[in-house]
Amino acid sequence: MPGSGVLEVLRPYLWLAMIAFLVGFLSYVALGGAHASAQSEPRFAPRVSAPAAGAWNLPKRI
Repeated sequence: MPGSGVLEVLRPYLWLAMIAFLVGFLSYVALGGAHASAQSEPRFAPRVSAPAAGAWNLPKRI
């Protein structure tokens, strides 16, 4: 049974990886990360960098 020796060596690391994944995923869900990424509206209104009136755009002479 040489194949079972490899499995016996890797089993603690697989358990550790599975527990670390579950802790990370559950903390992400518990802290609201999944809800925050699913929001469709931005939190803040976009800022406008140009004036709203058309008078600022002067005609150009070439």
